[in-house]
Amino acid sequence: MAWRNPWYNDKEPEVDLSEKMQYDTLKEKGFHYNEDEDHWERVWVVATRDGSERSKEVYKKDGEKWKVTMYGNTGEIFFEHEA
Repeated sequence: MAWRNPWYNDKEPEVDLSEKMQYDTLKEKGFHYNEDEDHWERVWVVATRDGSERSKEVYKKDGEKWKVTMYGNTGEIFFEHEA
């Protein structure tokens, strides 16, 4: 059985052309669209003395604005702001 990152999804949301440039920029930076959660995300992996930790960076459109949220290794929010 092949390993598959559960946070990876190559589907994209249906958007009008005015938003396509924003989505193309996210894709260029390594984000993938999560259809179930309706947001763009990428995972950061950092080496530690005892192994590694993962953080998930999420971009989600909230009305006309974008919200950025960073989740820690155990799923807690440690950073959030409007982009």
